[in-house]
Amino acid sequence: MLLSELEMAVMKRMAQSNEWLQPHIQKLRVLDRELTGVGSYTNFERNSSAVSVPDCHIGLDALISVPGLPNGMGAVLFVREGRMSFLELFVYGEDLWNGEYYGFSLSENA
Repeated sequence: MLLSELEMAVMKRMAQSNEWLQPHIQKLRVLDRELTGVGSYTNFERNSSAVSVPDCHIGLDALISVPGLPNGMGAVLFVREGRMSFLELFVYGEDLWNGEYYGFSLSENA
């Protein structure tokens, strides 16, 4: 599976301040997605996500606005054992999210 429109926008935004990400985004393939009710985990296929950076996590420096979520969403990319492991999307506040993102936008800063 390929990245969704939302996941692609988030990854491209993260690549603006983490240039090493840029050449890897198009190569990413999604293993699966887990909806949690307050966000999601997008797990990447192991062979599509190899990188030569140490373990880290990269937070999104923007607010994801989605209709129906008044407080918006955030995101964090986790790099583990030489690969991009997963992207976590999460809701701010106590709202629930059903995975729909039609009409989303990214703000300048969270």
